[in-house]
Amino acid sequence: MLTLLEQIDKGTLWRIPGGIHPPEHKTLSNQSKISRLPLADHYLIPVPGVGENCTLAVKVGDTVTKGQPLTLGEGFRHLPVHAPVSGKVVAIEERASNHASALPVLTCVIENDHQEKWIESVHAPLSLEQVAEMDNDAIIRRIQAAGIAGLGGAAFPTHIKLKPVSEIELLIINGVECEPYITSDDKLMQESCDEIVRGIEIVHQLLSPKRIVVAIEDNKPEAIEQMGHALNRSQLPSHCARVSKIPTLYPSGGEKQLIQILTGQEVPSGAIPANLGILVQNVGTAYSIAQAVYRNMPLIERVVTLTGQNIAKPGNYWVPIGTPVEHLLEVGQFRGDVNAPVIIGGPMMGYMLPNVAAPITKGTNCVLMPSEQEVAPQSPEQPCIRCGECAQACPAQLLPQQLFWHAKAQEYDKAASYNLRDCIECGCCSYVCPSDIPLVEYYRVAKSALRQEAEEKKQAELAKQRFDSRTLRLEQEKQAREEKAKQAAERRKAQMTGSDKDAVAAAMARIQAKKAAEAQGSAGATTEKPQDKVAAAIARAKAKKAAQKASSETETETSEQPASQVMGADNSESAAMSQKDKVAAAIARAKAKKAAQDTADTTEASQVPAQQGAETAPLSQKEKVAAAIARAKAKKAAQVGSNEQQTATVEHSDEPIERSDEPIERSGETAKPSENQSASTDNVEGTEKADAAAAKKAKIAAAIAKAKAKKAQQDAGASDEPDVMTPAEDIEADSPEAIKKAKIAAAVAKAKAKKALQAGSGDEPKAEAATDAEPAKAASVQVEAIDDAEANSPEAIKKAKIAAAVAKAKAKKLAKPEAETPNNEHKD
Repeated sequence: MLTLLEQIDKGTLWRIPGGIHPPEHKTLSNQSKISRLPLADHYLIPVPGVGENCTLAVKVGDTVTKGQPLTLGEGFRHLPVHAPVSGKVVAIEERASNHASALPVLTCVIENDHQEKWIESVHAPLSLEQVAEMDNDAIIRRIQAAGIAGLGGAAFPTHIKLKPVSEIELLIINGVECEPYITSDDKLMQESCDEIVRGIEIVHQLLSPKRIVVAIEDNKPEAIEQMGHALNRSQLPSHCARVSKIPTLYPSGGEKQLIQILTGQEVPSGAIPANLGILVQNVGTAYSIAQAVYRNMPLIERVVTLTGQNIAKPGNYWVPIGTPVEHLLEVGQFRGDVNAPVIIGGPMMGYMLPNVAAPITKGTNCVLMPSEQEVAPQSPEQPCIRCGECAQACPAQLLPQQLFWHAKAQEYDKAASYNLRDCIECGCCSYVCPSDIPLVEYYRVAKSALRQEAEEKKQAELAKQRFDSRTLRLEQEKQAREEKAKQAAERRKAQMTGSDKDAVAAAMARIQAKKAAEAQGSAGATTEKPQDKVAAAIARAKAKKAAQKASSETETETSEQPASQVMGADNSESAAMSQKDKVAAAIARAKAKKAAQDTADTTEASQVPAQQGAETAPLSQKEKVAAAIARAKAKKAAQVGSNEQQTATVEHSDEPIERSDEPIERSGETAKPSENQSASTDNVEGTEKADAAAAKKAKIAAAIAKAKAKKAQQDAGASDEPDVMTPAEDIEADSPEAIKKAKIAAAVAKAKAKKALQAGSGDEPKAEAATDAEPAKAASVQVEAIDDAEANSPEAIKKAKIAAAVAKAKAKKLAKPEAETPNNEHKD
């Protein structure tokens, strides 16, 4: 069985799947030799790599020479661009790109001075011996510095391609040029075959392949003949290089398809020919390699085919890189209108240029200007009929129909799963589609979306790596600072004396103690239990009760007087009471005025003077009780004797007035002093006169007591106010049972008063009889008053009830001085 190389030497060819035979139309441009066109006034050189892997070597206003580099870069992937003419840089700005989208790209605009001044680095051609003595790295550097890229259309950097990672056994020089209308490679092979062969020799020197095959379609007999003669004249081994004539079939010029035709091997999906030990180069690229290595000439021009029925001078021309397309249309005498199509490339893989101001690039091999007869008008897209013609014509053996569905639905991931990246965009599927569906356009959009997505993922990954690096750097800097601070602290500690260490220790101890105290205080505040609050409230209540008891005992001691002093106040009682009442009324008015100023409710407090002047104003039960207590206090103070003691007792009577209602509350009985009980001392006859004056004074005292009660309520709060009216509220009922109880209470008070007088006056029987009569009379007066109250209004009934309670209280107080032991004293 023959090996692959033996089959190649024998000229064995393999068939590829799919493919089509479109009209060639090559005779329009291959009838004349390659010529030159007049130079343009301005050239546009795109520099898209600036900012990524290179920088600009010129600025606006600089003068450049022909072949001078416009960009500088140190990376291996950097591909420099050069000035195609000598002149001046007039602008560096964004201009329309040579792309189907015409998106703007950074462009260096050079104004041509038409002097054609070359850069000094370009020299006369070297000899074969000089080139043979150059090492591979020097050759690669020259190729890279010349900016040579693949001229077949892909424009991949040649210096990268010539440094493969694997060993190359087969070198294929692609001269097929299967695209209709294009004849640039054909004419180049016919006219510059020796230069192409020199380039092949250089590649052979670099890679040392076992076989070299120059592939040319059988529709180019002149090129086949010329290349054969050139190979025979070359320094290549005779058994190493040969010309292979392949059948005309589109797209046999594709890299993968040409390998399959010559070797029968299929490049795997996602792989490159170098993985199979095969390298493919275009004939135009081989010519440029020879120019770069022999003369050090950069790639500043290339052969471009101007063809189509809308141009008067079709043919192949040496066109400088950066020449505006509109200049070519002008010098080639374009005959179309503004809407006439201008296609970059061939009719199968080319694209319509939306802006003719775009420049010629390194990958531009043809400018097609067809007429309406050559290109059919755009047909509307019809629904797919699932005929399967596209699948049969596909040279990559893909499923164009499935790719179309997913690309149209923007399901790019699913389209990629059907090997969308293996599509070479040859256009065979669109050419054979009966529904006029632009399948290639859908595939290009899908590929662009996938590339953009991949680029975004790459940028995101790079951003993540930068973030991780920054985080690591910050952490390292933090650790370094902490270590530095620690070392500094250790140095300071080592330099400290004993006293300094003690001071530091003391400061640290204070700080820790302060923190512990704050923590304990906050913990105690947060852990306070409700039982503690209750205990504190009980303690406050007990303290308050003890204070009240102490003040009550003091009052009792100061108010107890001998019975003889009480009995001796016969004639002076009325005068003393009158004077005492005046003093008490004056003091009460002053205190009421002060209380009215302190209270917030000024409206209610201002009614006190008005109530003093209104004798007939209705009084509440609480006010009446307070008035009765005030009269009782006044009469008790009158018995002290001296005016000095009377004044002191009146000034001190504020607290007893408030506390005197406590025995009444605890006993559960109401107390209302009346003028009848005041006659129990000795003067029963003056009671009727005293009643009128006492009634008036009682009303005044009631108003004062009301003001004091409001003030006390505001100071102590509603919860601390003693419930004075608790017993009185029990008597407010106007039932006959309540009236009967009042009568009984009056009789009991009478009996107790009589017994107290008898016990205190054993040596004076006369006084005892008199005393007996007076309480009896007083009690009878009280009973009569209650009887009269039954027939009168409810207000009179209430007064009678209060009078009975007051009589009972007076009897208890009269019995206290006569007690022989402290056990008989009244206890609160």
